[in-house]
Amino acid sequence: MKEGFAHQAIEDAIARERARVARELHDGIATELAGAISLLKVHFEKIAGRPDETLTNVFEILQKSLAHVRESLADLRPAAISPDGLLGDLRREADDFARLYGIRVELSSIGTEDMLVPHHREVVAQVVREALTNVRRHSGSAICRVRLAFAARPFLVEVSDEGRGFADGGGAGYGLMGMRERAAGIGGRLEVVSTEGRGTTVFLFGPN
Repeated sequence: MKEGFAHQAIEDAIARERARVARELHDGIATELAGAISLLKVHFEKIAGRPDETLTNVFEILQKSLAHVRESLADLRPAAISPDGLLGDLRREADDFARLYGIRVELSSIGTEDMLVPHHREVVAQVVREALTNVRRHSGSAICRVRLAFAARPFLVEVSDEGRGFADGGGAGYGLMGMRERAAGIGGRLEVVSTEGRGTTVFLFGPN
């Protein structure tokens, strides 16, 4: 029991720190980048003829930088479950991936999310989102499958892609470390199976 409280305290501290960093990014560099982009847009509207090439390049760099900051903000913000529930949130995430990144996410489930306690649902949401982020950033896959087995004991979540994969020891980045910590925080475990050129599968097993 004490170990469970300790894990929860660590999770809460991590969530608070992530929220703090997200606020600083939003109120600082994101706001400043958006302001600079707005000023350049006004400048381009006022001048006649073709904009200066250097300024145009600066404008494009600022836009890309703001997009990267916004991606980081999305990753840092707490993954609270909306009133639509875990499945509703993940379906919306799947739609966003298809629309924004051209990655089709196939979502299937056995059992209902009510079989999980609220904190376990939050961890599932966080792990699935982190796994999808890894697919987008590293796999090169055009398709991803998310399978949720809530009726199983322990519950099982599986996220697989058909991308480039990696050799043993090649995927121990911060993303996987974070997912493993979240799994351990609820008494579960995370396993990753990957083969170069044949894709990656992330398994989240709930507590026994």
